[in-house]
Amino acid sequence: MLDIQNRTVDKVVIHLWQNLMDPNNSVELIDSLQLRFTDGSRITIGCNDTSEGLEIIDLNIEELRKTLNSESNGKIKVHALDASKTKMWQDIPSQTLKAIQLTKENDNYKADSLLLDFGHEKRTVSISPYDGLVIDYYEDI
Repeated sequence: MLDIQNRTVDKVVIHLWQNLMDPNNSVELIDSLQLRFTDGSRITIGCNDTSEGLEIIDLNIEELRKTLNSESNGKIKVHALDASKTKMWQDIPSQTLKAIQLTKENDNYKADSLLLDFGHEKRTVSISPYDGLVIDYYEDI
């Protein structure tokens, strides 16, 4: 994570899962958040295998789509959406990621949430077992 600090954000992409098993009650959740930088590098933040924490993942979206389509008969889809122009992210492209901060308890860092610090703007990313990634504004108190 330290490698991507001080890089300029070009684009913010979210990967949205859409579960259509019940056509009357579809479920959508954010599976991962990807920051793409002006130098061509990127970082994707998602859930770990047990859905108990966050981790940096190596996401192959096309392979994931094929697997989900095969396993769910097309009832679960994943979409890569450019979130850069949404209200949540519109001020972030062209900003520098100053720091990524993790929750610290005693001397241990936890993987339950993180803070993306873009200087004048900050966002929190946390995990909910039933809601996927939860992304929110952060304000210093």
